[in-house]
Amino acid sequence: MMNEEPTDGVAGVDAHKQSVTLAVLSNTGIELGVATFGNDPRGLQAAVRWLAEAGIRIGRVGVEGAGGWGRHAAIHFAAAGYEVREVPPARTSERRRRRRRPKTDRDDAVAIAREVLADDRLPPAGVTLARSAPHAELAVVSERRRSLIRRRQRLLNEAEGVLSKLPLEIASRLRGRNVAAQLRVVSTIPIDDGPASTEARERITWLREMATDLVDWEERIAALEARLPSLLTAVGSSLTAEVGIGVVSAAELLAEVGDPRRFPSEGPFARWCGAALVAMSSGEGNGLPRRHRLDLLGNRAVNRVLHVMSITQARHYGPGRDFLARKRAEGKTPREARRAHKRQLANRIIRRMWNDWKQVMLLPEASANVA
Repeated sequence: MMNEEPTDGVAGVDAHKQSVTLAVLSNTGIELGVATFGNDPRGLQAAVRWLAEAGIRIGRVGVEGAGGWGRHAAIHFAAAGYEVREVPPARTSERRRRRRRPKTDRDDAVAIAREVLADDRLPPAGVTLARSAPHAELAVVSERRRSLIRRRQRLLNEAEGVLSKLPLEIASRLRGRNVAAQLRVVSTIPIDDGPASTEARERITWLREMATDLVDWEERIAALEARLPSLLTAVGSSLTAEVGIGVVSAAELLAEVGDPRRFPSEGPFARWCGAALVAMSSGEGNGLPRRHRLDLLGNRAVNRVLHVMSITQARHYGPGRDFLARKRAEGKTPREARRAHKRQLANRIIRRMWNDWKQVMLLPEASANVA
C-alpha cells in the first residue's frame, strides 16, 4: 500500500467547510507553492489539476480531518492516484504550539505537509480505502450512537444545574439519586398552584421536557445497540472474543480503524491510537531509554477502548493480571504497567483485525461486496 516510486515532494491539505488550502513542499522542506480552492466538485478538480501541474512528482498527500471536512478532498486525491495519508489534528497543533507560529490556512497547510514529510509511517486515510456495505453501515450506526450519547450527557449536565435551583421541599425528595433518576422522579411531582410557586412550576415543566427527551434518546440508543451484533457478524469480526471488548467497543474499533491493512505493522497502529509509549529519559547514553511517558496524541476513541479493556482484564482475566504483576515486579509504577499492557493489547487487536479481514476476503460473496 506504499508508493515505492521515486518522488520529489509532498503536499498538505487544510480543509474547511467552504475551502481547501493546498501546500507543496520539496523533499528538502522547501515551500514550492500554496493555493486555495473551493471545497466542492469543481474546486477539488481544480486542486487536483493544480497539483498535477506543480512540476514535481508528489509522493504523499496529507489531509487533516479526513473524516470531516477533508473527506471529499481525500477521496478526490486518492481517485487521482495520489497516496493520501491521514494527519491527526493534534500533530499540527503541537507543532504550532512548539514553534509559536501563527494560525492561518496557509500556515496550517504547510504544517500538514511538513508532518507528512517528517513521518512516512502516517497511515493511509481510511475514507480512501474500500469497505463492505455492512462495514459502512456499522460505522454510521456507531457514529449515530456516539452522537446520542453526547447529547444525553449534555442534557444531564444541564439538568443537574436546573435541579439544584428547585425549592428545598422538592429537592429534599431527590437526594441520593443520580441525575437521570432525579429527572424521572421530578416528572411525577404535581405542579402546585399559586403565585409563590411560579418559578418552581416553570422549572418542573422544564425538567419534565428534559425527562421526555432523555427517555426518547435512551430508547434510540438501545435500538441502535440492538443492531450491532448482527452487523458485527455480517462484517466477520471476532473482536468480542477478546476479554474486555463488548459489542459496542468492537463496533467503535471497526468504525475508527476501517480497513486494518492501512497499518503495515503493529507499531504504526499503536502510534496512531496513542498506545505507543514515548521515550522520556536522560543519562542513558547510547543505551535503551530508562523511562517512557504517555503519548498524548493519537485516536482517543480507540485509546479509550484499550483502557477499558486493560482495566477489565486486570479485574477478571488471569493473564492480564499476571502481565501487570510482572511489570510491577520489574520496577514499573502502576501507570507504567498499565501503559505497557495497553501496548500489548493494541498488538492483539490489530492482529485479530488483520486475521478477520483475511478470513472475510476468502469468502467470494464477501469480497464481491467490497466497494
